[in-house]
Amino acid sequence: MNSYQWAYEKTQHRLRLKHLNQNSLTDEDIDKACSLIEKASIANIETGNQDLIDEFFQPLGYQNYQKLSKDDWAQLNRTLKADFNTSWAPGLNIIVGEKHRKRDNTWWTDRVKREKRNLYWNEYKEYFLDKQFNQNIVRPLENLVDTILNNLGNPEDESFTRYGMIVGHVQSGKTGNYSSLICKAADAGYKFIVVLSGTNINNLRNQTQSRINESFIGHDEKGKCGIGIGNNRAKKDVPWSLTKDTADFSASTAQTMIGGNFDTINVPIILVIKKNASVLRNLTKWLEDQYRDVISDHPMLVIDDESDWGSVNVKDADSPATINKLIRSLLGLFNKSSYVAYTATPFANIFIDYKAENTEQGKDLFPQDFIFPIEAPDNYIGAAKIFGTINEDDNDESEKLSIYLKDIIDNEDTLPLKHDKNFELEFLPESLKEAIRTFIINVAIRNLRGHNEKKHNSMLIHVTLNTNVHMSVHSLVELYLNENIRDVVNFGKLRNASAQSTVFKKLQETFDEHTLYPGIKFSWKEVFESIHNTIGTIITRQVHSTPNLEKLEYLDDSPPINVIVVGGLSLARGFTLEGLSVSYFLRSTKFYDTLMQMGRWFGYRDGYDDLCRIYMTPSKQRHYQHIQTVTEDLFESFKLMHDQKKTPNDFGLAVKEHPDNVLQVTAKNKMKATSQKFISMDLTGKIKETAWISNKEEELQKNLKTIQSFVKVINSGYKYVNISTKKSSSFLWGNINGKLISSFLSDFIVEGASQFILSSKMPIDFVQQFAIENPGKWDVALYGGEDGSLFEVIDGLEIKAQQRKFTDRDSLRVVTNRQVSSGNSESINLPEDVRKSFKSNRRLARAYQDRNNLLMLHILEDKNNTGEMIAAFGVSFSGDGASNRSTKIRMNKVMIDEINKFAEDEGPNNEE
Repeated sequence: MNSYQWAYEKTQHRLRLKHLNQNSLTDEDIDKACSLIEKASIANIETGNQDLIDEFFQPLGYQNYQKLSKDDWAQLNRTLKADFNTSWAPGLNIIVGEKHRKRDNTWWTDRVKREKRNLYWNEYKEYFLDKQFNQNIVRPLENLVDTILNNLGNPEDESFTRYGMIVGHVQSGKTGNYSSLICKAADAGYKFIVVLSGTNINNLRNQTQSRINESFIGHDEKGKCGIGIGNNRAKKDVPWSLTKDTADFSASTAQTMIGGNFDTINVPIILVIKKNASVLRNLTKWLEDQYRDVISDHPMLVIDDESDWGSVNVKDADSPATINKLIRSLLGLFNKSSYVAYTATPFANIFIDYKAENTEQGKDLFPQDFIFPIEAPDNYIGAAKIFGTINEDDNDESEKLSIYLKDIIDNEDTLPLKHDKNFELEFLPESLKEAIRTFIINVAIRNLRGHNEKKHNSMLIHVTLNTNVHMSVHSLVELYLNENIRDVVNFGKLRNASAQSTVFKKLQETFDEHTLYPGIKFSWKEVFESIHNTIGTIITRQVHSTPNLEKLEYLDDSPPINVIVVGGLSLARGFTLEGLSVSYFLRSTKFYDTLMQMGRWFGYRDGYDDLCRIYMTPSKQRHYQHIQTVTEDLFESFKLMHDQKKTPNDFGLAVKEHPDNVLQVTAKNKMKATSQKFISMDLTGKIKETAWISNKEEELQKNLKTIQSFVKVINSGYKYVNISTKKSSSFLWGNINGKLISSFLSDFIVEGASQFILSSKMPIDFVQQFAIENPGKWDVALYGGEDGSLFEVIDGLEIKAQQRKFTDRDSLRVVTNRQVSSGNSESINLPEDVRKSFKSNRRLARAYQDRNNLLMLHILEDKNNTGEMIAAFGVSFSGDGASNRSTKIRMNKVMIDEINKFAEDEGPNNEE
């Protein structure tokens, strides 16, 4: 262990103890720790000051310490801050079903949690989480999982079924999330736990089994592992696993383990199985044949990992697809069951027909009880950081999106995207050779940073689904790696190494390009010395279906590996490459979800994120950018659902389709219950109003206060004009700063349209975006009525309310005819003579040259409930509407039904 790593581990140990004891750790704590180490080192070497040595080093074991360089101190400080100051605010925007709201959804945290011993969770937290993460991560994780468990069934109830979905981000820690949920569910009394591994691939199932062994079971086929090491768990508390490290479910094996005593087993039983028809069928049959009467009253939890793959019904509702049918049949065996779908690409899940049900299998897997979108911690490197979002009007494909991205433009002559199964690769593209050199350099730099003792390093090469091409790519990669190893060993120590070896020269050129980016402080001499020491440790592995391949294993009880991995389908979803820093990606697919799931490079790269590089074609970069934009839209829709207290069953969701039809949201057979629609995204020359209004008193009062506060602000900075008729007075403020309009729109609680403009509701997302993009001068009008009660808006300014009729609809009320304003209200900011000539022609008013956009404020009074004041607003967008732009969207069944519902009783058009 080098001196840097010794200092880091000792300091980390001391700071972690302080963090756990005080539940807080500041930058000052970390700075002080680093400063003390440095001072102690200097004092010992230069002055022999024993006091500083005693203050910091003696409790840690001073005997291994050596003086570090200034760069080492700086790196130590950065690394510790990354370890301890990373935070997480996962958000609690949970969307809850109508029936589910009436249930006891605090049963775990309010009562049961205090009564249970929390054995499995406490072990997982103490022996795993607390050793790897700071409390700014662990505490939010526990709160988050408590919320999820609250929304599952209470094992002590007589019967229940729950269907929920957790939406995360690719490689953001879903396994850690559901591992935590499994531990808490076991503490709560769940007896039978099934984890459906993401795909029908053995290596992913095996990796998931290994994670569950470490986090919950505590042992594997070799003995104790993970939480089982170091704790004093009694043998009687060890969960029973009916699957093993490399063995999926087998009825004969399970029968041998359990015998006839299923009902007397006092510990949880867990299985990690593939989404494979034969495995699921064998499990269901075994349970039915042997234990149906025994198990039916035991609570079961199903964790469906990568739930958009395999689980979604791709056939008719009356004759479901096999995997979907078998999962539903498994759930049907138990009177108490909770099904939790996990995915980072929920497109197929939201497209499930929410009404689908049949007599034999029961309800489909639509998340009718809850949808829970979860934000990632602030150190997560996801699509937003790598690709950003896209302006669909921007066709500049040469734009560099981030330092992580490297263009592949030389593959078509050597390794084309489209090739048949007999394609023979003759030599590697130069871009792939550069990527391999980058990985060699990364391994060396991470070694200099002290990562070599415990941190794995990986490179991904994913260029095809064809196994034969994988094998030829692997052979050529191995040859090129060996060529580098040979020249580094043979020529590296020579003074004129670059002249002697083209390989050596290219390594140095690649390093020089690396150092154009901030963070790499080492010289070429230092890095090459490290390359010389580490390049021989780099290995290659293939991951595909060919038998007898050398296994790719990341073992905790063995030295870390440095590995270049060549693979396809097996690496396309769910499988994690540890310490991934270089990705070379050429795979072609047209599906949003498949493409995003292939992004193994998403995740956490603490201490080496500056080294990460992703090689892909510019067009593929743009595809990822588009999907990221669509995904952000979907997450915003989830937030809107939560804010409006909508349920999964009554809020329509849609996904924006690719403008050039190059990409497809998901496979066609997963979109049977969907429909396409073209929608207008242009608001110019239109009016949009809040005709749909909440019945909730607190929201009504807040919106009244929002109008009053806004009028007070603009009245203090702008003069108003009183525009009066014989029966009413209205007020107009001109040339208002657009930022004030944006602020008002953000504060007002709106019953908005779903995700896109699909009904007469206020499309608040687009209106807010319009205000941001058009921040110039706006006019604001406050309208008075003729016969309504007086309402004091601010001191010295009162108006008569505008009386309107309302129709009740569920928890809302709707202005009759869905028209808040009337007559010539949109002409209020035009010259008086023009206003009179236009009369009530609204289109002419909006199209008037140089007219400002108009924010229209209304205080309404319910004619059937005199005295009740209701705030509303509208926006009249100037322009003639000539520049129309359409976007194609894919709608789920909820949204289709919503549109049809509105179409039945849509009021008159208020555009004229």
